[in-house]
Amino acid sequence: MIWTPRLLLAAMSVALGALSLGLALRDAAIFIPIFVVLGAAWAYSRHRGRYGLAAALANLTFTAVMAGAAIGLLIGALSALMLLSAVGALAAWDLAHFEQRMRALARVERAGDIERRHMRWLAAAVLGGAALAGLALTIRATLSFAVVFALGLLAALALSWTVSALRRE
Repeated sequence: MIWTPRLLLAAMSVALGALSLGLALRDAAIFIPIFVVLGAAWAYSRHRGRYGLAAALANLTFTAVMAGAAIGLLIGALSALMLLSAVGALAAWDLAHFEQRMRALARVERAGDIERRHMRWLAAAVLGGAALAGLALTIRATLSFAVVFALGLLAALALSWTVSALRRE
């Protein structure tokens, strides 16, 4: 695995950096040390080879970044930075668990092919999700509850179909 550790570090840095910058611009810098400590603990546990602890810290950091992005949106932080932090955290979380699964296997044949395929799916999910979320941030529309419910149901169905397709592959 060549790209996973590098992209994992980059995604976590983007998530924590965008969130910290967005909160600092809204004078909410009091939250930033929490994210710095979580990120440092995660990076240190990966550096020391404690990948189980690193995966647990990735889960905790992912949850904290999502909560921080929600708080940022509530206090009026730049929505683009909050979106960037959420997308970066989601990518880092996925890569941390992919890395953990790959390390748990005793022997992986064609690991490079598996990694490249995973990176393609992750890139499609990240770029597609970020594009749709960016579009949602720019378009202002008022929808009835029934329309929102139908769209949510459609999204859940699409996610289910995607997961089924991935499992078949």
